[in-house]
Amino acid sequence: MSYYADSKYVDDPNTPWYKALQLIPDKGKILDVGCSSGNFGQILIDRKNAIVDGIELDKKDAEIARKKLRKVFTLNVETDSLDTLDKDYDIIYFGDVIEHLLHPSHALTRIKPFLKKNGAVVFSIPNMAHISVCMMLLNGSFGYGETGLLDKTHLHYYDKSEVERVFAQANYVIDQIDWARGDVPGEMLKQELSKIGLIPTKKFYQAAKTVEYSAYQFIGRAIPSKKVIELPARKIVSPPIDRYEKHLLSVRKGYEKGIANLQNTIASLQAEYPKKNRAERKVFEDLISKYENSLSWRITKPLRSINKKIGKAKK
Repeated sequence: MSYYADSKYVDDPNTPWYKALQLIPDKGKILDVGCSSGNFGQILIDRKNAIVDGIELDKKDAEIARKKLRKVFTLNVETDSLDTLDKDYDIIYFGDVIEHLLHPSHALTRIKPFLKKNGAVVFSIPNMAHISVCMMLLNGSFGYGETGLLDKTHLHYYDKSEVERVFAQANYVIDQIDWARGDVPGEMLKQELSKIGLIPTKKFYQAAKTVEYSAYQFIGRAIPSKKVIELPARKIVSPPIDRYEKHLLSVRKGYEKGIANLQNTIASLQAEYPKKNRAERKVFEDLISKYENSLSWRITKPLRSINKKIGKAKK
């Protein structure tokens, strides 16, 4: 069985299953993608008087789910034929599934023909920007687990804007979105920051409670759009480290240009030196000394040495 087979429903308004339940109509026909052992489907049957079918890749989970749901299909929603599915589902539910898919937008597109008119996709997706993950990264680690935000089987990671993007790529509009809160106690945040010599401020504590950082999962409903949705272009450079490296390259080029200018100036002065009389030579000697003792010339000495070695190597 999978690690999710024992998941249980609790009447807690701050849980993904509770919030997803509110988005599913009574007496509907539901397809639960990644239904595991069918526990959520059983809740839909008991509380919503729903007809529930499931899709589940884990064969042992699927065997258990077949005892609870109307039908369970053992197939891959991304690659296998979906012809055996009914074509009139009110809701297709992706509960903690999108992040496990190789091409989630493709899967969302493939599933559209099996929604009835005015049908919708209901989803829950974990938030990779949660403050607990931020604290882990600040401390220089990225530890996968069997379940949760860093489930080792996750293929993609999402924040709120990326959730919106993946549905827009499949031409869905998210018309309702909510989030399950996962606050981390302030004292714990303080302890984590202290490990790397940081002290939290009031502004930090306030930010930690915003949706961007305290949302553990996003839960919502998306409907197919009749209009083509235009996506904003992605930035070519995304992580700050890439921008930093680009900045360093720019600085290096600036220094190299400065070195070239200084070398040209000194060479020009040295070329003119023999042509001058004694008094003029003294002026030239002072100018050359001034350039060679300048802060720019001294600072760039290591870089000139490196460039010289590179030049020899090229020859």
